[in-house]
Amino acid sequence: MNKETKILIVEDQFVEANHLQLMLKRAGYQVIGIARTVPDAKKIIAQQRPGLVLLDIFLSGKETGIDLARFLKDENIAFIYLSANSNEKVLNEAKATHPYGFLVKPFRDRDLLVAMEIAQYHQQNGIEAMMRMESTFQKKVRELIPDALTWDDRIFALSKAMQPLLPFDVVVAVYRTGSQDTDKTVGFMRTGFSEYQKLGMPEFQNITTLKEHEVKKLQYDIPIDQKITLYANDDFAKLCRTVSMKQLMATSFGARSNITFPVDLSVDGASFFLSFFSRKPNGFDDSHVEMCTRIKPTVASVVSEFIAAEKHGKSKEKNQQQSKPESGDFEGIIGKSPVLLSVFDNILQVAAAETTVLILGESGTGKERIASSIHTISPRKSGPFIKVNCSALPANLIETELFGHEKGSFTGASERRIGKFEQAHKGTLFLDEIGEMPIEIQAKLLRAIQEKEIERIGGTTTIKVDVRILAATNRNLEKEVAEGRFRLDLYYRLNVFPIEIPSLRERREDVPRLAKHFLRHFAAKNNKPVERLSEQALKSLLNYNWPGNIRELENLMERSVLLSRTDTIEEIPLPQKKEIDETSSGWYLKTIEENEREHIEAVLKRVNGRIRGVGGAAEILGVPPTTLASKIQKLGIKRINGEIDE
Repeated sequence: MNKETKILIVEDQFVEANHLQLMLKRAGYQVIGIARTVPDAKKIIAQQRPGLVLLDIFLSGKETGIDLARFLKDENIAFIYLSANSNEKVLNEAKATHPYGFLVKPFRDRDLLVAMEIAQYHQQNGIEAMMRMESTFQKKVRELIPDALTWDDRIFALSKAMQPLLPFDVVVAVYRTGSQDTDKTVGFMRTGFSEYQKLGMPEFQNITTLKEHEVKKLQYDIPIDQKITLYANDDFAKLCRTVSMKQLMATSFGARSNITFPVDLSVDGASFFLSFFSRKPNGFDDSHVEMCTRIKPTVASVVSEFIAAEKHGKSKEKNQQQSKPESGDFEGIIGKSPVLLSVFDNILQVAAAETTVLILGESGTGKERIASSIHTISPRKSGPFIKVNCSALPANLIETELFGHEKGSFTGASERRIGKFEQAHKGTLFLDEIGEMPIEIQAKLLRAIQEKEIERIGGTTTIKVDVRILAATNRNLEKEVAEGRFRLDLYYRLNVFPIEIPSLRERREDVPRLAKHFLRHFAAKNNKPVERLSEQALKSLLNYNWPGNIRELENLMERSVLLSRTDTIEEIPLPQKKEIDETSSGWYLKTIEENEREHIEAVLKRVNGRIRGVGGAAEILGVPPTTLASKIQKLGIKRINGEIDE
């Protein structure tokens, strides 16, 4: 945080507030005051606007720190929470206010200063990331001018250039001249990472089943807002009740929010606007409106040149299908569902930064692949990508695995060991299943992340490390924090940029592509002439609930390929429904653990219980032997032929 930043302390405990003030002054910061209540804080803010507020959650008076946080958010004032207590309800309320950090009492001077640095990073990174995207947009649209394309091609190129700024699922561009003969309406629907489908009259008719004259009539039902306008949640639902075209976008394309972007033209009697639609109820917000306002002059200039080119006959007949796919799957990740495309957008946004990323999602959703993709397209791509599976390591080995040890530092330490932090220097460290890490190690991890230095076990010197942290978990970390199993300050340090990975049941439209990908892979791997899935087999995959997500689908496809005796898989060996008891009419699917146990047992039986080595269970399952051994113990799998080992 800049030393010139004015800081307000909101804390009702005099001793703690005074101590905090002394820490800040020693570090050279300017404290403008101490407030014990929310009304006191608002008075100080009105007189002297702070750049940062250090805010205790529990205060004297009726209003809490969370109440003040909502006010600070509206005023665009950065704040960091201070608290010694937390439960799940309070934590969820605090998280909803989007703080810049969270300090757990008691804390050291160093913890406070690092939290302030993180707050500054949040503030600057948000602005800088938006500036980078807007700068890229300005460059892209200027490159559109020299190309003599058709009107539809130009509008597509403009819309695609705006996609990183406005993450739309569908965009419609309307140009009205006062004559239906020269009016133009065209739309584009995002169907893949860099794939779009043009929505002209024929496409609108096919998707909506409306007749041509009905679609044309609906074009003129779209109102042209005088200013950039956001419609989200209830506002969008209300709009759909009065505007038929918006209702059509909701019913036929699943739209749930909308930004209307009118463009000021230098053409008399003509009007032009872009209407962006998202399938998310909160797909757009006020920050998107502010961004649209900043780029509006550029868009107006470009569209005016488009119109001039049309009038002077500078456009040529379409000689390329601009809306056709430009690339395949994103970094080897299979899928084109809207929820997955949103993940791709997040990866692109965060990859170029040094931000810590927390990848959230159920087991088997591909969190490691997402982490690998972030590293691959980041400035650190030439550096190492080091993985640590926190759930596969015994508690007494995690510390030496992360930080290393010196020779003779403990019994059995016969030589120096370099830890994962040092191995990841100048690269990326991926901490998988971070929620499984013992709480006593979490404090040491937090210090290593914040201070960018470590000490090997048994060492006497500190070692500087330049590492970017990516973490993943299938646990609800807020619940873990509330129940005392995960440090709140570590959670906030990791949760700088969260990416939520959808479960497979949330992206069922990707199941056929994934299944065919695994079919080809395992057919080639096992030299089996399997080429296709039967219609019935594909239907069963689409109807299944996928508790084990992509990993379960992969395992089932491998088993199906191995069992198939023809070039077509006729049936998928899906887990069967089982009765709860003889008298109950309820049914349930096997849990992830049951499916995992069954699959591991089948492989172990096939290899006579051997884990390691060529043809061992670990190699077949594609996991390290130590990870498999840990899973076997955790799942309570019994030994086969008296042993589970080499």
